[in-house]
Amino acid sequence: MWVTRGKKPHCASMSFRSDARAAIKILSPTSCWRLPIHWVLMLGLATSWPVLAQSSSPAGSLEVGVTSIRHAVDAAWQRSAEGRAAAARRDEAAARRDAAASWTPEPPSVTLSQRSDRLHRNDGFHEVEIELEVPLWMPGTRAAASALADVQGGALEASLALARLKLAGEVREAVWSLRLAQNELDANLRRVAEAEALAADVERRVKAGDLARVDANSALGAVQQARATLAEVQTRLLREQKLYSALTGLPQTPVDREGDAPSTELESHPALMAKRGAADIARSRLHQASTATRDAPELILGVTSERGEFGERYSNTTTVGIRVPFGTDARNRPQITAANADLIDAETTVTLERERLRAELDVARHELEQARRTESFAIERARLAADSRQLLVKAFELGQVDLPTRLRAENEHFDAELALGRARLETGRAASRLKQAYGLLP
Repeated sequence: MWVTRGKKPHCASMSFRSDARAAIKILSPTSCWRLPIHWVLMLGLATSWPVLAQSSSPAGSLEVGVTSIRHAVDAAWQRSAEGRAAAARRDEAAARRDAAASWTPEPPSVTLSQRSDRLHRNDGFHEVEIELEVPLWMPGTRAAASALADVQGGALEASLALARLKLAGEVREAVWSLRLAQNELDANLRRVAEAEALAADVERRVKAGDLARVDANSALGAVQQARATLAEVQTRLLREQKLYSALTGLPQTPVDREGDAPSTELESHPALMAKRGAADIARSRLHQASTATRDAPELILGVTSERGEFGERYSNTTTVGIRVPFGTDARNRPQITAANADLIDAETTVTLERERLRAELDVARHELEQARRTESFAIERARLAADSRQLLVKAFELGQVDLPTRLRAENEHFDAELALGRARLETGRAASRLKQAYGLLP
């Protein structure tokens, strides 16, 4: 847009600050060739986009401010199904411990019955019987049940730790994908600005007769290509932002970078601990099946009140008994063999999981080393491309090289800068993946 001050036209642009307040800055006509107004507006929207995203977040969301990867993982855990059900799972484990520590393996039962001759002779015969049946622990079964409940509680904590680690891996990947998309956006914003500045300079030299009209068309074509690429990158960035927000519920992107992973033993890895917990459960169930070779016996306490005919007094009797089920091979063998098969399966899984984790750790170390080498190559390439671009810019201004050579230099410089930014981010992502392979949270 244009504003008028006196008799000289001036170009006005909008510059956006971090607090989303706009300020008008008056530029000279010469600087308008370097920074067109539609580019200034687009740059302002791009720089203020994170602030607008924060201002549009619901008031009930987490505190708006600087976000770390650990903060993002905590927010994602609070939104996840495992995180919301964690308290209920712990209550379930506590209930199992209480049940194993109770006086009886199962709840008692009461039987109430009566007999009379009302439908036959109706002489007044009447009998009422009440029996209380209380299951009893067999020797060793109570200790086996308590051990199984304790092992299940430990396995629950290991499974929750593994679920949190997997979620942390998803958050890490989402964060680095978002950063890579933001890096591409920043690079393409600079590319559009440089292409527009070059097109403006070529147009000026065409009007002065220094260059042909075909050069102006080539420069404008480069501008349109840069704008098209920018639109694609903006769409990609929006997609990554939406996926990150859906995972964490946060509008802000973490700003920290994870440090180098310390060398730790894989025996403390949550995945291995979860597999080991499953093996402990299978071992405890095998011990329980071997101990409880018959159903729980029952203590029977009964009271009977009866009379023979009308007019007689009720007589009361007490019954004390015990019911002892027999344990046969048809009952015990299927349970013991099934528990033994589960134990073999779980122990084999632990061994295979340990080998898999070691392989993933070796791959993660190699990827980090490769990413660092790639970053060093990208640094040297960017230095050479910047030096060549600077030389060719001067040569183009002096008319020593043509426009296609200048455009090739610009493309090479852009590709080198983009590759350098991507290489640095890939190094950071490789470091995060190494910590993930070690089983470490942010």
